[in-house]
Amino acid sequence: MPKITGSYERMTNLESRLKDLAPVVVAFSGGADSSFLLWVSARILPARALAAVTFCSEATPRRDLQAAQATAALLKVKHIIYPGPEMQNQAYLANDLLRCYHCKRERFSFLLSRPAIIPGAKLIEGSVVDDLQDYRPGMQALKEAGIASPLLEAGISKADISSIAADHNLHFAGQKSDSCLATRIKTGYRLEGAVLRKIQAAEDAIHRLAFELVRVRWQAEEVRLEFAPEDLTRALSLRQEIMRELQKCGFQNVAIDLAGYQKSGMREDQHE
Repeated sequence: MPKITGSYERMTNLESRLKDLAPVVVAFSGGADSSFLLWVSARILPARALAAVTFCSEATPRRDLQAAQATAALLKVKHIIYPGPEMQNQAYLANDLLRCYHCKRERFSFLLSRPAIIPGAKLIEGSVVDDLQDYRPGMQALKEAGIASPLLEAGISKADISSIAADHNLHFAGQKSDSCLATRIKTGYRLEGAVLRKIQAAEDAIHRLAFELVRVRWQAEEVRLEFAPEDLTRALSLRQEIMRELQKCGFQNVAIDLAGYQKSGMREDQHE
């Protein structure tokens, strides 16, 4: 067992907080942060005191949903999938800088208005300390709804999660983070289900060419592809094949961003 300092000291604090909150329902995206939260919860809480809920809409990357289903099954946690209520909210569909706020507000309002998945359970989610460095209007919606963020409260960072996940050979160790497909559409352009589905199809096609990370950025009828910097040379060598695949998805004007993908809260939400 690793020495209880640093990351493991914070994990001990997390476990204590989860026991105080139990029973809990985890808002579960399938990403590394919420997977870690669910894993720790499953380690220390009885099955009757834990469930996970995932929302799925046109803005949900298919791989995220599949990852969420696989992780919940592996951990033997009760898992419920709901359609994303945000797709009925005009303020969300307007796609302004408060889009994430409207999304989280709709989702948690939906959960709070329904019969409890576990009677008396507290809704929790997987924000970490790194999220405080980004523009995250959705965190205000969490505060308004009274949703607990135990990873954040315990001081857990993405580095902590990566280190502990590697120590325990967890399948999500080193897993690349993703974002909802709404981030692919330039702020100010209305979110349309048909466009989101085309973006999903395009990213699926590029993943099939053995690219792990890609963003298909949409602005009107033009798309710009962002690859991991280390994949740019290969992407350029396959540009003709990539173009053919995207044309099959309905995109005719396609460009490859030579700067590559650069993760940033604002860049992800408001690409230029």
